[in-house]
Amino acid sequence: MLTALVGACSSGPSESEFVAACMKEGEKGANKALRREMGVKSDEFCKCAAKAARATLSADAQQAMILDMQGKPGEARAITSKMSESQQMAFMKGGIEVFGKCTGGGR
Repeated sequence: MLTALVGACSSGPSESEFVAACMKEGEKGANKALRREMGVKSDEFCKCAAKAARATLSADAQQAMILDMQGKPGEARAITSKMSESQQMAFMKGGIEVFGKCTGGGR
């Protein structure tokens, strides 16, 4: 039980920060069209993605994802470039899992 509590208090970004970045990214032309075409409601998707990212990704990976969604790919790359190859693979796999789960593809 103590392990679960310590994990819940990780130093990663907050879910609200993730949701805000996700919502902003969802308003961009291609992303907005894709979400509409897939029948994805941005608020539900972003809340789901924030929870799934927290459960699946490291704090660094979450921060890199947020920076990318905020239109700061250089800052995101600065974080991911410091990750080991296995951490980078886990980041990519985790991002795909989050998307699949929250769009209905993984349910």
